[in-house]
Amino acid sequence: MTIHVAGAVPDLNTLPIRLRVSRDYAGLTQTELADRMGVSRQTIANAETGARQPRKVVVTSWAFACGVDAEWLRTGETRNPSPDGEGLEARHEGFEPPTFCLVTSAAA
Repeated sequence: MTIHVAGAVPDLNTLPIRLRVSRDYAGLTQTELADRMGVSRQTIANAETGARQPRKVVVTSWAFACGVDAEWLRTGETRNPSPDGEGLEARHEGFEPPTFCLVTSAAA
C-alpha cells in the first residue's frame, strides 16, 4: 500500500465509487441505507462493488437518502446554476420532510 504524504484524492469517475462516497458522506452503514431506501443490504453491496448496475430509480433514491445531488451521483457532473441562483434547490419539490407544530396551553 502506498501512502501519499499529501493524501490521495479518490477517483470519482465510476458510479460504484460515487455510491460508496455518498453513503460514507451521509455516515450510514449499508444496512442503514438499505432500510432508508426500502431495499436489501445486498442491493447496496452489489451497487457499491459494481457487481450490478443499479436502476435509475435506485440511484435517485440513494441520492435523496444520502443528501447528495442526484445528477452528480448518476453522472459524476453537477449542474451549473445560473448567477441569480436559479436552479439551486435544497430539496426537490415533493420531498419535503414532515413538519410538526408543538401546541402548548398557557397556564392559568
